[in-house]
Amino acid sequence: MRLLLVNSFYSPNVIGGAERVVELLAQLLVRKGHEVAVASLNLHSPRAWSETVRGVKVYYLPLKNLYVPFKTARPNVFRKAIWHAADSYNASMAGLFARVLRQETPDLVHTHNLAGFSVAVWKAVKRHGLPLVHTLHDHYLLCPRSAMFRGGRNCTDICTDCRLYAWPRRRMTTLVDAVVGVSHYILDRHLAYGYFTRSKRYVVYNGYDVPKGGMPQSRVERSDSESNTAFPLRFGYLGRLHPTKGVDQLLRSFLALPSGRAELRIAGKGEPEYEANLKKMTKERADVQWLGFMPPEEFFKAVDVLVVPSLLQDSAPMVVLEAMGNGVPVLGARRGGIPELVGEAGWVFDPDKPGDLEAHLRRCLGDPAEVKVMSQRARERAKLFSSENMLSSYLRIYESLLKESAR
Repeated sequence: MRLLLVNSFYSPNVIGGAERVVELLAQLLVRKGHEVAVASLNLHSPRAWSETVRGVKVYYLPLKNLYVPFKTARPNVFRKAIWHAADSYNASMAGLFARVLRQETPDLVHTHNLAGFSVAVWKAVKRHGLPLVHTLHDHYLLCPRSAMFRGGRNCTDICTDCRLYAWPRRRMTTLVDAVVGVSHYILDRHLAYGYFTRSKRYVVYNGYDVPKGGMPQSRVERSDSESNTAFPLRFGYLGRLHPTKGVDQLLRSFLALPSGRAELRIAGKGEPEYEANLKKMTKERADVQWLGFMPPEEFFKAVDVLVVPSLLQDSAPMVVLEAMGNGVPVLGARRGGIPELVGEAGWVFDPDKPGDLEAHLRRCLGDPAEVKVMSQRARERAKLFSSENMLSSYLRIYESLLKESAR
């Protein structure tokens, strides 16, 4: 098959989990013998160019909009509004993308995050009569900020101003032949608002593979489940330090635990002022370690339980899969797709229930045998999210659409 993938960013411009998943999928497809190209945005130059990245031909297209995200320092509200309005249906980007279509002549197009491109690229795909798959990684089609989180709270409905941006996006979903959610949560959220009424619907979880050679048993798995010999228990947080991620709630809950029974290791970076305020909370505490940036495979060797305290509705955070793949159970917030990823291989707490996170931290401290069982379950559950499962699921979708197209 000749396949064209579309995502806002691609290596080396990695912003989040979606970029890592698209790159993994592209490389897996190439290894299976398929011809793969990727269309992405060029953040560093006003010209279009292409290069081959580990067997994948990547087109880096200049962004035709008011400013370039991540390069423009804090655009004002007016400029943001204009940018998002243009991004609801950006005909200029569709024109650039159409050139890639003509050059690549793919059998099928698979779009992912479309911020910067806009849903106008779907129109270009259909003008070429090609099957179209779209994967939902976040709330971009519902909310211009992609999060449905405002004023410190999750939005229970699409805001009035967001409806103006979302209207053309919803209309264009009728062009999509197959829609894929990276969790049941994110797919159901879009269907509830009348999106993708004519599309086939699937859930394909993101893929993650344990590092080569496999991981040795975790410290908890090796410990005597009837004793506390492996403790103090090491809780960990890995990710961006941002108010929506619930790190401050995690700190308050941890600091309420009995001294000497546990440690908290935090890996990640954030805005300097916010990060400094977080560190002030733990200035007198040696049992809280701030690790900065740290490779996941190294981080998971240093923790026994991963805490994912998100306040916003995360669709399918990759850190959950990474933890389980390394035999680390997850204590996750009841938000978005987190509970369905964790399953029976961890614990879920309610961020809106006062004291619930602290109670779950105490539960882990009080029952090392349960933590050991959860570590073993996490390692086993991680097999469900293998890259091979992800690849085979997408190939079945592609082949089904191509057969229909041939008929």
